[in-house]
Amino acid sequence: MFDFLKPKKKAPAGRDPVIELAMKRWRRADEADRENRDAAYEDLRFVEEPGAQWTEEAKRIRGDRPCLEFDRLGTTVAQITGDIRQMRPSIKVVPVDDRGDVKTAEVNAGLVRYVENRSDAPAAYFAAADQQVTAGIGHWEVTTEYASDSTFEQEIRITGIPDGIGVRWDPDAKEPTREDAKFCFVPVDMSRDAYEEAYPDKPSAEIGDTMIPEGWSTSDAVRVAAYWTKTPVKKTLALLPDGTVYDLTDGDPEKRAKAEARGARIEQRDGFKVERYLISATEVLEGPMAWPGRFIPVVPAIGIETQIGKKRVRRGVVRKAKDAQRAYNYARSTQTEVVGLQPKAPFTGTETMFKGYEDVWETANTEYHAFLPYNVEPKAPQLRPERVAPPVPSTGLAELTRESAEDIKAVTGVYDASLGARSNETSGKAIMARQREGDVGSFVYIVNFSRAVRHTGAIVLDLIPHVYDTARTLRIVGEDGKVDLVKINQPQGLGIDGKPESVLHDVTVGAYDVAMEMGPSYTTKREAAADGMVALIQAAPDLAPLVLDLFAKAQDWPMADKIAKRIRSQLPPQIQAEEAQEAGEPPPAPPPPSPVQQAMLASQERQQQLEAGRQQLDLEKLDVEREKLRAEVIKIQGEIQEAQAEAQARVAATPMPGAGPDLRLDEIGAAVSHLSEIVMAILEEMPAAPMPDPAGQDGPPAPAQPMLGQMPAPIAEPPQGGFFVDPSALGEPAAPVMVP
Repeated sequence: MFDFLKPKKKAPAGRDPVIELAMKRWRRADEADRENRDAAYEDLRFVEEPGAQWTEEAKRIRGDRPCLEFDRLGTTVAQITGDIRQMRPSIKVVPVDDRGDVKTAEVNAGLVRYVENRSDAPAAYFAAADQQVTAGIGHWEVTTEYASDSTFEQEIRITGIPDGIGVRWDPDAKEPTREDAKFCFVPVDMSRDAYEEAYPDKPSAEIGDTMIPEGWSTSDAVRVAAYWTKTPVKKTLALLPDGTVYDLTDGDPEKRAKAEARGARIEQRDGFKVERYLISATEVLEGPMAWPGRFIPVVPAIGIETQIGKKRVRRGVVRKAKDAQRAYNYARSTQTEVVGLQPKAPFTGTETMFKGYEDVWETANTEYHAFLPYNVEPKAPQLRPERVAPPVPSTGLAELTRESAEDIKAVTGVYDASLGARSNETSGKAIMARQREGDVGSFVYIVNFSRAVRHTGAIVLDLIPHVYDTARTLRIVGEDGKVDLVKINQPQGLGIDGKPESVLHDVTVGAYDVAMEMGPSYTTKREAAADGMVALIQAAPDLAPLVLDLFAKAQDWPMADKIAKRIRSQLPPQIQAEEAQEAGEPPPAPPPPSPVQQAMLASQERQQQLEAGRQQLDLEKLDVEREKLRAEVIKIQGEIQEAQAEAQARVAATPMPGAGPDLRLDEIGAAVSHLSEIVMAILEEMPAAPMPDPAGQDGPPAPAQPMLGQMPAPIAEPPQGGFFVDPSALGEPAAPVMVP
C-alpha cells in the first residue's frame, strides 16, 4: 500500500532511485484517476471550446445542416461560481493550548489575510473554483519566496495551478483535502526549446522511450513535474518544566544535554518529513528541498466526489447536464433550420395584374416599396393580388425546446429565480428567499470550496512560525480589509538571566487551529448590519447617540471611517474608556470644555470666590467681636481685683471680733458669677466657622482657630468669705485669689 515501506529494488544502471520511485508512483496515480481526469477535460471543452457540444458523429450525420450551440450551462456555472465569490469563507485562528494567546491568534489570522492579500489569493481561489464547478476539481498551492532580492526575510505566497485537473495524488489518500497523501505530482508541459534553455545539462528523455510514462516526452514538449513526498520519521521532542517544547531530532548532543539539565522529559513521536523535487522523466532537476511545514502545500478544491466500491467518481455540474444541453441545441438548430428553409409567403394573382410591373413584384419580399402597382383584371375587376398565408411553425420543435431548457434547470438545480428571472414574487425579501432556496442545490460546491480555503489557512498557519521567526513589523489585514502595522516577536523587558521577560506577539510558540466562518462577504454583512441598525434607531431613537458611530462605520460612503471617528469622540467618557480597553489602547484624554461649559465653570468659580470672601468677612467680624469681649472681660477682671483689694484692705483696717460675714462681698461674688454666666452664654452663641478651602475644592474643613467660646468648666462657687475667677478662660495663667 505504501511504497516507501517496501524494500527498495535496485535501480537500473544510470537510473536515479528517486526517479525510479517517482515514475512508479506516477503510473499508479495516473491510472487510478484516469477516467475522472479524461471526463473532467471533456467537461471543460464542452463549455469552453466552440463546437464541442456536438459529438463528431452528430456532426457527420447532419453534414451541411446547421449545428448551432445555445450555451446555457455557462450561465449556470457562472451563477454557482458567483455565489462562491460572494460567500468566500473567512479564516479565523483560535488557540488550542495554554501557550496560545488570544491576541496572538488575532495577529495570526491577520497574517493569513496578509498572505492572501499580497498573493492576490482570490485570483488563485476563483480560477480553481471555475474548474471545480465545471469539471469537478481545481487546485492552488502555497509557496515561500524571499521578500526581495536584497533581504533574507521570506514571505508566504498563494499561487494558482493553471492545469488543476492534471495534478496526480496518492490514490490511497482518503481525506477530501488529500492531507493524508504520501506524494503528489504537479506537472507542467514545457516546449523543448524552453526546456533545453532552462536545463542545458539535463537532456530530456528520448522520444518513444518505453521506459518512461506516456506524455512525458514528445516531439514538441517535455513534461516537468514538482514531485512532493511525505515520509514518516521519528521525532525526538523535549518537554521542559515550563511547557516549552524543543525538537532534538537532529541529534545534537549539546542541545540534549542542556534539555536534560533543565529537567526536560524527552520522548519520541511519529512525524513526517515533507520534501520537494523538480523532476523530468529521467532526471532530478532540483532538490530535494526540505519543506518546513507538515502538509504537502497543494490544495484541491473538489466538486462532488463519491466512492463506488473501489472506484472513486468525481464530477462537476456540467457532467449530468450534457445531454439536456445537446437536446436543447438540437431542438433550436432544427427549429432554426425549418424556419430558414420555409419560403417567404408569395403573392398570387393573374398574369394581367403583374404585366408591366414584374420588376416591382419580384422584389416585394426582399425590398421595401411604398406601394405595389397592379393591373385590373377585366374579367374580374374585384380581384387584386393577395399574399399566401405564412408557414405554421412546428409545435413539436417548440415543445422540445421548452422541455430541454427545463431539463437543464432540473439537472443542475439552478432555476430561473436563482438567475434573477422575474416570477410571482413582489417583495425584495421574497425574491431573495427564492434565490436562496435555488442555491441549496449547488451549496455542496460552496462547502467543498470553503473546506479547501480552510486547509489553506492551516498550511499558512503551520508555516508562520518557520517563516516569520524574527522580530519584524508587518502590515496585517483585518477582517474589514483595513491594513494595520503590527510588531511580532518583540522582546519585552530584560530578566535576571539576560533573556527577555516576555515576547510580544510571539508567533513561534503555542498551538493554533483554523476555524471557518461561512456566510456572506464582509461587504454583504456590513450592508445587513446597516439595515439592522436603521431599524433599531427607528424603533428606539434614544439609542441613536450611542450607536451613531457604529452606524456611520457600517456605511460604504467615502470617508465613512473619519465620520465615525469624529462621532465617537462625542460619546460619553465611560463608553470611550471601554472601547479603548477592548482595543488595548490607553484611555482617551478628556475633551476640552465647550464655550458654554467654560462659561459655567467661570461662573461657578466666581460664586465660590464670592462665597469665600463673605466667609472671610464674617470671620474677620467675629474676630473683632471676640477682641471686644476679651477687652470687656479683662476690664471686668481688673475692676473685680480692685474691688477685692479694696475690701481686703478695709477688712484688715477695721477688724471686728465676732463680726459676721461682709454682705457686700457676697453681693460682689454673686455679681461676678452672674457676669461669668452671661459671658459664657454669649461665647456659646458664637460658633466657630470653618475656613474656606483656598483651592475651591471639596474636602475636609480646615481646623478652626482657638476661640473664646471654647471655655472650660463653669466657675465653681467660691468658699464662704471669698471667691476666685479662672483666668485661663481669658487667656491668662490661673491665679486664684482667696479672701479669708
